[in-house]
Amino acid sequence: MKIHASPWRRVSERCTALAWLLAALVVLLLTACGTGQAPPPQAAADIHKGDACAVCGMYIDAGPGPRAEAWVQGYKAPLKFGSTRDFFAYVLDPENQARLQQLLVQDSARIHWQHPSNAARTFVDARAAWYVAWQPWHGLMGPTFASFAKRQEAAAFVRAHGGEILGFSAVTPELTSLLGYGCPAEGSPAFVLAKSCSKAAHPDDSSLATPDEQPDLLRRASAAPHEINPAQQAHQHVLLDAKAH
Repeated sequence: MKIHASPWRRVSERCTALAWLLAALVVLLLTACGTGQAPPPQAAADIHKGDACAVCGMYIDAGPGPRAEAWVQGYKAPLKFGSTRDFFAYVLDPENQARLQQLLVQDSARIHWQHPSNAARTFVDARAAWYVAWQPWHGLMGPTFASFAKRQEAAAFVRAHGGEILGFSAVTPELTSLLGYGCPAEGSPAFVLAKSCSKAAHPDDSSLATPDEQPDLLRRASAAPHEINPAQQAHQHVLLDAKAH
C-alpha cells in the first residue's frame, strides 16, 4: 500500500531546508566581511618635492611656516597646503565642508619656521590644535596662522612675538581673509575681529631671534632627540618665552 506524506510534514521539511540555506548565506557574508581589508587610516603624509598647494598652486617644500593637509571624500591621498591660511580658506568654504574628513596641521613647536620639516610626524590633528593669528612671521603666501598642538606652546609664542590664540572653531572666513601681520590697527576692518590680540612682551629685545636667526621655535627632545642638545633647547626656550622682569 502506498503511503503519502502529510502536508504538514512537507511544509516542515521545506522550512528546515530554507533555514539551512539562510544560515549558509549568513556564514558566507560573515566570512567575506572578515577577510575584507580595513580602510587605510587617514594619516598625515610626507611633503615631497613637487607637491603643490591645493589653493594657491605654489610649490610647498621650500616655503616657510607650518603647512597643512586635508583628507577629502573622493581623494585617495590628502590635499596639501603650503600655509595654514590657505588651509583655512579651503576648509571653511561651504562647498568643501561636507566632504572634509581628517584634517592635519604642522605643530610649529616641532619645526624650523623658515625651513619646515617635510616629515609626516610633524603633523597633528587640526581640529584639536591652537592657532596664533596676527603674528608677525610670514608664510608661503604672506600672513598666516602659527599652529600648535598645545595651548601653552601657543601662549609662549604670543608672549615672545605677539598675536592672538584661537581654537579651530574660532577661525572664520572673514578673519582668514583679513589676516595681517601684527594686531590690527584701531579703525581698520580687521580691528573688530581681534578680540584679545596682544603685542610681544619685548618687541625691541635684541635677545629675541628673528625667524631667519632662530634655530627653531621649540625643538622638543621628544621630536628629534638626536638633533638637539640640552643647552640648545634651553636657549630656544628663552628665545620663545621672553618674560618681563
